[in-house]
Amino acid sequence: MDAAEFRPEDLERITAQAEELLLRVEESRKEIDAVVGRGTGADGQVQVAAGATGRLTELVIAPRAMRLDSGRLAEELLRAVQQAQDEADRMVREVMAGTLGESMPSQDALDDRFSQVLESFESSMDEQFQAIDELRRGTT
Repeated sequence: MDAAEFRPEDLERITAQAEELLLRVEESRKEIDAVVGRGTGADGQVQVAAGATGRLTELVIAPRAMRLDSGRLAEELLRAVQQAQDEADRMVREVMAGTLGESMPSQDALDDRFSQVLESFESSMDEQFQAIDELRRGTT
């Protein structure tokens, strides 16, 4: 949208959309807080749970898994942790897709759009300041 075409109604519409999105994000936050991804290793003898941030919330190592050599146990632990973190990440993405829509833009697309909006805003502000300066010069 060109700054010259921007109207007060546009700002009201954008503000209403932003408020609606914030409400949806707040509701989704509760769902995200409840996310628990699970992973297993060593034929189920190693069980791991991870929260939405990837932080481990549970680790269970059955006595039978302790019979594995240290290298193999480490591999199985890593496998279970990665599964749990991947599942938690997938679940968070599903919640966010429901909140933001199925086609979430990439970070690069968001950065590009933000740059465009910022550039348009700065240009508009420059025009407004120039108009104010002209008015001041005309009244002094």
